[in-house]
Amino acid sequence: MTGSRRKGSGPNRERGRSRPTVSEEPIKVAIATTPKSGSDGQPEMHQDVALVKAALLYADEVEIVSLGVSMFDELQQAMNSGDHGGFDLLAAMDDETLAHIASQGGNAELPVNWREMLGRALALDPNALERTDPGSAQVLRELREAAEEIGSSTQADIEALFEQFGATELVVALRAKVVKVADLGITPSTTLRPADVRATETDQQIWNWIDALISRLTDRRTRLLFDRDAGNLIQSMYDEGKIPASPQGMRLAAQAALGAGFAERLPAFPMAKMDELIDLRAELALPLARYRGAVIRFSKNIEPMVGEGLAFEVQQRWDESVKPMLMDLKDEMADHGLVRELARSLNVKDVRNFGFWTSGTYFAFANSTSLDALATGLVATGASAVPQAASVALSAVRTRRAATGDVESNELFYLYETNRRLER
Repeated sequence: MTGSRRKGSGPNRERGRSRPTVSEEPIKVAIATTPKSGSDGQPEMHQDVALVKAALLYADEVEIVSLGVSMFDELQQAMNSGDHGGFDLLAAMDDETLAHIASQGGNAELPVNWREMLGRALALDPNALERTDPGSAQVLRELREAAEEIGSSTQADIEALFEQFGATELVVALRAKVVKVADLGITPSTTLRPADVRATETDQQIWNWIDALISRLTDRRTRLLFDRDAGNLIQSMYDEGKIPASPQGMRLAAQAALGAGFAERLPAFPMAKMDELIDLRAELALPLARYRGAVIRFSKNIEPMVGEGLAFEVQQRWDESVKPMLMDLKDEMADHGLVRELARSLNVKDVRNFGFWTSGTYFAFANSTSLDALATGLVATGASAVPQAASVALSAVRTRRAATGDVESNELFYLYETNRRLER
C-alpha cells in the first residue's frame, strides 16, 4: 500500500468523465466545514480540499456547505469571467460597499449609472468610431486596455490567494462542475463592508449555514460529511435538542464518514490530484457500487453521532477490518507471491534454485516479475527438461487468473485499485 508517483505521469485526459455509476439513485454527499486559519491567522482550505477529494471517491454528487468556500467561489467566478474580471467584480458589488471602498481610498464617488455606462463602453468596437469620432475611439481603446489590465491583475491576485490558502485544487473541481457550492447568502461585497455591518451579516450567514445543514441532515437523499468542528457543533445542538432528531440523517452521515474516511486513509491519497480522482470514480463504477454496499454494512452498528465520536468509529473500523483486508488483497494480487507458491509446489526450498532447470528458464524467472512470463519460459524448455515444472507453471497461471477474479469481486477491491492507480 505504499509507493511513489512517477515523475511526469498525469491523468489520461482522454478518459470519459460522464459515465454514471451503476447506482439507480445517485449518492449525494454534502460537506460541512467551518472556516480555518493557519498559524499566521490567514484563512486556509486544505481540510476543505481533502474532504472534497475523499467525497469524490465515494459519491456521485458532491456539495460543499461552507462559509469560507462560498466566499472563494464568488472570487473564482470573477476570476473566470473573462478579460474584464476586475470590472465585473466591481460591478457585482453593491453601491454601499463601493462607497465604503472609495471612502477608504479617498476616491471620488462613481456616477449613479456607472455600471450601465461601463457596460456599453466595453461593448463598443473602437474601429467603428474611428472615422466619425477618432478621439472617442482612442478613449475607448484606452478604456478597454485598462479594463483588460485590471482584469488580468485581478485574476492573478485571486489565483495567488487560492494558492496561498490551499484552494487551488478546489478550483479544479469547481471548474469541472463535479462540486457545487451551497448558497449561503454570501456576495462579493460581504467581506469588504464596514466592520460593524460585516459583523451583523456574519451572524446571519452562520444561521444560514446551520439551516442549510439541518435541511440536509433531514434529507433522505443526502449524506452529510462533517469536518471535526462542524460535527462537534451539530452534535452539541443535537444533544441539547436545538435541532430536530434525525436518526436516519445520522446514519447517512455515518455512511459518508466511512465511505470518504476509508478513502482518505489510503496511503496514496495525500499525493492524489483532483483530476485523477475525478477520472477514477468513473472508471471503477462496478467496484465502487460494491464498496458502497460494504460501507452500508459497516455503518449498521454505529450509534447516531457525528464529530469526534464518529471519527473514532471510522478509525476503529479502518484498523480492525479495512486495513488488514486491503493488505490481504495486495498480497493476493502480487505476482511474486504466486511465484513462491509455484516454487513450493515443486518442493523447491530456495526460489533462486529455479536456475537448475535450464539457463533459459532461469533467465525467464530472474528478469521478470510476471508469472505469465515465467510460465512461457518453462513451457519453452519443458519438453526436454522439466515437463512437470511446465505443467505446474500453467496451473499456477490459471490459479493466478482465478484469484484475480476473486479479488476484483471483493467489496473493498475499489479501495485497493484506487490506491494502486494513484501510486503509479
